[in-house]
Amino acid sequence: MAQIRAFFPSRVDSWLVAIGPLAALTAATAVAGLAGPFVLNSGGSPPLLALVAAIVALTLLLPLWLVLDTNYTLTADDLLIRSGPFSWRIALDDVREVSPSHSWISSPALSLDRLSIRYGADRSILVSPREKQRFIDALRQRCPSVLVTGF
Repeated sequence: MAQIRAFFPSRVDSWLVAIGPLAALTAATAVAGLAGPFVLNSGGSPPLLALVAAIVALTLLLPLWLVLDTNYTLTADDLLIRSGPFSWRIALDDVREVSPSHSWISSPALSLDRLSIRYGADRSILVSPREKQRFIDALRQRCPSVLVTGF
């Protein structure tokens, strides 16, 4: 019998870790630069300053949150995907196919060594479990009808 839950953290590519802080800092600088004229024109009102500070903080913290909290959990009935503040629940009955992918498309995957999961009516999502083969094996246990291609 399959385990009740199987947890898989995302693989994280080193290039992403290298450019992540730079991208976050650039975005935070851009937000602060764009908001600067509004803050100056408002006379530096505390509510506006607080709003700009919150946006800059979120811009800096979101990439870290994504890196620290991107994972995949297989339950008896669902694939649960979490990436920072974002989450997906995919019924295993809807999963049709799993295949390898190196797509750059935005997804809850922190590596380009990805799996494309097709489900439902022509929907798909990319994931990058650190232990890809163990993830596929656990998915097959819970969803024997899934078509695994390209391996």
